[in-house]
Amino acid sequence: MPGSGVAVLGLGNVLMQDEGIGVHLVNMLATKYEFDPAIQLIDGGTTGTDLLPYFDSNERIMILDAVDFGKKAGHVEVLRNDEILARFKSKLSLHHLGLSDVLSTLQLLEIKPEEICLIGMQPASMELDLALSESIRLHLENTLEIILAELKKWEISWKRK
Repeated sequence: MPGSGVAVLGLGNVLMQDEGIGVHLVNMLATKYEFDPAIQLIDGGTTGTDLLPYFDSNERIMILDAVDFGKKAGHVEVLRNDEILARFKSKLSLHHLGLSDVLSTLQLLEIKPEEICLIGMQPASMELDLALSESIRLHLENTLEIILAELKKWEISWKRK
């Protein structure tokens, strides 16, 4: 089956509780769903410019991450294209410097995927802990529904495994 040109990057540090929400979400997508056409599900961790090849080789990129929106824990927002770089002028964590660098480098290299979408969730805790906080765990299914709805807009269908 040919690829879709879609990559989903889960970002974050899983050692720091909710800061790792993006990685947890991409892992949940990989274990719970099959996608048609196939998409790339990538644990981007806290990497920075190592992510550049994904932006260059895909038409659409979805980024899943913890973002400090200044809202209640579990709040989810969807940002697109230029909105994303504007949001990262204030950084939530060290890996966001890497994401800002990637987005700036993309502009310099004139690499422009058709669409970049960031689905961010407001973290509750960024303490040293492998488990997500309870308040974030309560919002996981709703966040997965938002992710799947965005993928549907990109003509990606799914079924549960």
